Amino acid sequence: MSDTTASSDPAPVPSTPSAQIPITTDSPAGTVTPEQLPVDPVFTERVVQLAPGAIDEASGIAASQGNPGAYFLIDDDRDVVFAVASDGSVLATIGVDGMYRAHAESISGANCGSTPLPDDSSADRCLYIGGVGDNEAVREDVVVYRIAEPDLADPPTEPVPADEWRYTYPDGAHDSDAMMVDSDGSIVIVTKPYEGKSPTGIYRGAPGGGELTLVREFTPPRPVIPLRTFFTGNVAVDVAAEPGRVLLLTYDELQEFTAPDPAADITDFPDWPHHRLPMPSMPQAEGVSGEVEGCGYVVASEAGPGGDRGSLAFIGCS
Repeated sequence: MSDTTASSDPAPVPSTPSAQIPITTDSPAGTVTPEQLPVDPVFTERVVQLAPGAIDEASGIAASQGNPGAYFLIDDDRDVVFAVASDGSVLATIGVDGMYRAHAESISGANCGSTPLPDDSSADRCLYIGGVGDNEAVREDVVVYRIAEPDLADPPTEPVPADEWRYTYPDGAHDSDAMMVDSDGSIVIVTKPYEGKSPTGIYRGAPGGGELTLVREFTPPRPVIPLRTFFTGNVAVDVAAEPGRVLLLTYDELQEFTAPDPAADITDFPDWPHHRLPMPSMPQAEGVSGEVEGCGYVVASEAGPGGDRGSLAFIGCS
């Protein structure tokens, strides 16, 4: 990993490995396989560390739309949302009304949809906090908290009003680290089967809560070099929906799925053309977000075994 301080001159990351991924034609049904990049982009990488003692177990990240250059992070051991700058410094710690032992594993920034906010305020963009973690697969339900994206020019000092949407699976409990939000405000959860020994499920839930619907199953692309995957299985640890693409993060790789049509259903992303993106060397990457503009992205990592602080990797492309 690079030095902990932000650099004004990011190091270029070769894009050749992504462009040379072989196309596989003999994969079993339901298994997604990589395709070649149509054009070789140029990537740059910049890694910063987060303050020790705060966000040590960064498990999800969402780029802010209303506060350019800021990012919202969750720690799966804390019931708050952190706002951080691009140098890793903490801008605000935001309490969420009603959020308690949520097992938050994912956070998404998206359209608020047509469902009114709990305080009847209006907002163009909301944050959705996915309390979907369930390592033992024993929870009766999972929960999503929805809040208006905070204004960091005047950060809230009291817990912000939040919707609490509870969902049940139609086929028993599942663990998950990955959630994204569709343009209508519906929730899409990607499961994390134990050691990747069974197919990954994609479930959709209507705004407001209720029973999830199993949309489909798939197997994430196999990593070219399995490292952590060798021990954990090939599982999704985060997913992010951006205009025209979906980013899928596993312990060893990051894949970009490109929508064939602007109106394509994001739950169909395993069928879209896709390719590997440069994956920064990090202790335990667990969160990904596309940048608000352009083709760049940000990866969040826990401190990892023996570490004392989380980190962020900013990948720019042109």
